Parts: sequence; structure tokens; C-alpha cells
Amino acid sequence: MEDFVEKLDRIEPPGQMISFLTDPLLQKYVDLKPSLITSTRIDLWLALCLEEQYEGERLGNGDSQYLSEVLNGLLKHAQYIKALHPTVLAFLKEYLLLWNGQDNVDTILELLSYVPIETYDDVFSAFLSPVERALGAHGIPAFTRLFDFYTALVQHQVSIATTQENEGASVGSQAFSDLIEHVTTLSTSVLLSLPNRSSDSLLSSILTFYELLSTSSRPPTVLIHLPPMRLIYLLAQSPSSTTLSRICGVVGSYKSAFDQHPGRVRDFYSTPITDSLNFCLRDIFNLFWKKAALHAEERKSVGLYCDPALRTILQEYLSSVDREYAMGSAFGVSNNTWLASLSATAWRAMEEGEINREGYDRTAIRYHRGPVSERSLDVLRRNGGVNVDWDGLGGYKVFVLRWLEERGLGGIKDVLVVTVPKLKGKI
Repeated sequence: MEDFVEKLDRIEPPGQMISFLTDPLLQKYVDLKPSLITSTRIDLWLALCLEEQYEGERLGNGDSQYLSEVLNGLLKHAQYIKALHPTVLAFLKEYLLLWNGQDNVDTILELLSYVPIETYDDVFSAFLSPVERALGAHGIPAFTRLFDFYTALVQHQVSIATTQENEGASVGSQAFSDLIEHVTTLSTSVLLSLPNRSSDSLLSSILTFYELLSTSSRPPTVLIHLPPMRLIYLLAQSPSSTTLSRICGVVGSYKSAFDQHPGRVRDFYSTPITDSLNFCLRDIFNLFWKKAALHAEERKSVGLYCDPALRTILQEYLSSVDREYAMGSAFGVSNNTWLASLSATAWRAMEEGEINREGYDRTAIRYHRGPVSERSLDVLRRNGGVNVDWDGLGGYKVFVLRWLEERGLGGIKDVLVVTVPKLKGKI
């Protein structure tokens, strides 16, 4: 590199300008020794090259291999300068109208993640709408790529704003907000269209988008963009412990973002926005910790809500099945449909640990048959079983949350800790 810099003044640009897209040293040369002649040559070559590729695609006689090489070169250049050349933007705008949503799909979507967002309507009509149309023609599975693209697009915008923070850059603009709102609407629509919400890869891509969004705020440069709670509740009811944990983690990250806000939250966000998050946190807390699942509270139960009359009927039914069963605890860590088998395994590990630590006689000790509850632990203790607390320091519920976290399901623990800080001392 030192030799390159020393000889900078004697270097001449090559005759074949395509090397500008693929040669890192030539790209550095153009940066370090700007020249009107060199810039003009690059602009002219790009314009002619991309016009030729566009016409080939339009007429159906293009060289697909060469087009792939050019697109890969354009991507390497975009990754180097963190932006798209104006000629490339103009080409993509026209090419997307011909694109079939399959050819060079990864390269095209990566290139588009560098599209600048100044006016949302213009960006949507020129780039986002054609992309959605092209990918949508290949069914729901193709939307996994689409959400990965939106994640990369948002990540790039946040990166630019954070890097240029001292220059007044911001992604709190209306255009950025409109983009987030569009992705949220798209997410909800796609989730409701899934048969039994069975696409794990698509769910994962949507969750990845919100994991990024929930941890990217840096007010006032990057504001907090909270999704509507209906989407949070929809994801929280997906039949997957992984999805449940990840969406709880997202909610916890949003709570942490508000807690760490540098100014008064009310000066930046309306009361309905912050209230909706607080209601969601209360619902999750009631679900997993407080034994008050689906409990109706006026203006405080929005998503995980059950009509009182129906809740009473369900409570009576559960009690008739087993007196241990109750609506309030039906979704806790012991009985939750997506967590019950995991918490049972965690209990076995805890019980074995207690037996080994306290030196219980394995031939005489009474084992817990499950599911674990506060009452069942008390009965177990009085009838010759291990002595384990329900929700105290080192208790069963704390153990389960830690056990889940060790296996990649830490979102539930995280959201409970930020909801009720005093739990941090226990967990």
C-alpha cells in the first residue's frame, strides 16, 4: 500500500474501465486522485455499458453471464463507496420493470439496499414497488428475500445517519417513517396470509427486521419506531417457542430504548404510543409471571384480552378437568403450550441438581410428576420431595428462565427484567 501511494502521481487509469468496478486499488486511486477526465470516462463507460445491457434484456438477446459480471462489479463498487453511482440508479429504475424476480436476485437486492431514501413515494414507485411485484410473482416463500432486503435497506440508512451524526444526518424523517410503516403493513398482511403461519424462514426474516429496528435507535439522530401492538401480539401467538422468545426480546429491546432515551420521552412520542408498549409489557408479565393471563383491565388489556364472560366459562371448564388448572396460570412457563415440554425438562434438571446437592436418598425421595405449580411444590416439600421455592431467588421459575436463556430462548427473561426491574436481582 505504501508503494501504491508513493507512485500515485505516475499511475494512469486503464483503458478498460470495467476494472474500475472490480479493482480495489483502482477505486482507491480514483478516490485519492480525483480527476474530471477520469470521472467523465467512468460515467461515459457506465452509461454505455448499462444501456447496452438494458437493451439486451429488453430485446431478449442479452449476454446473461456478462450482465452478472457487471452487476457483481457494481455491487463491489457500491460496497466500497457505501452508495450507488447515479448512472446505476437510473439503470436499476428501468431494469426493474423488466426483471423477472429470479435472475441475479441476491445481487440486485443487495444493490437496492444502497438506494437513498429522500422522498418515500418516489423511492417506492421507482424501486420498491417493482421489486415487490417481481418477487411476489413467485409466491410467499419469495417474501423471505424481500424482508431480508428491507432489513439491509434500513440497516444501511441507520448506518449512514449514525456515521454522519455530526453533519446533521437523521433517519427520523417522514420518508423513513413511511418506509417502516409500509414494512409493518406488509408484515401483518403476509403473516395473516400464511397457512397456519408455517413458514419458519419468513417468520425469522420478519423478526430479524424488528430485532434490528428495536436496537437501532439513537435519538435524536435515529428515533424509536415502534410497530403496532397488533403485529407484536400476532407474532407472540405463533406456534413456536423460538418465535415467542424472539418477539419477547424485541419488546424488551423497545422498553430498554425508551428507558435509555436521552430526553423526556413525552417530547418525542405521543402518549398512545408509549401506553401501547406499556400495555403489551403488562400483558406479557401477566402471562408468564403473575398468573393473571388474559385478565381484563379497562384500557390496559388490548391484545392478550379475553371477554370476562368467556374467561369465566373457560375457568370453570379448566377447574372441572383438574383443580390445579386455572386461566391465570394456563400460559405460564409450566403450562404454556410452546414452553411446557421445555419447562418440564428444566424441572427434571433442577430436581436432579437438588437431589445431588442435598444428598437425598434416591430410593426414598418422592419425584414431582408435573406440571409444576406453587401449590404442587409445597405438596412435594411436605411429602418427601425436594425443597424448591416457586418464584424466589433460586426458585423454579427463575431457574426455568435461565435454563431457556442458556438454550437460546432468552427473550422471555429479558422482557420480564426490563418490565419489573426488581426481578433483575432474582434472575
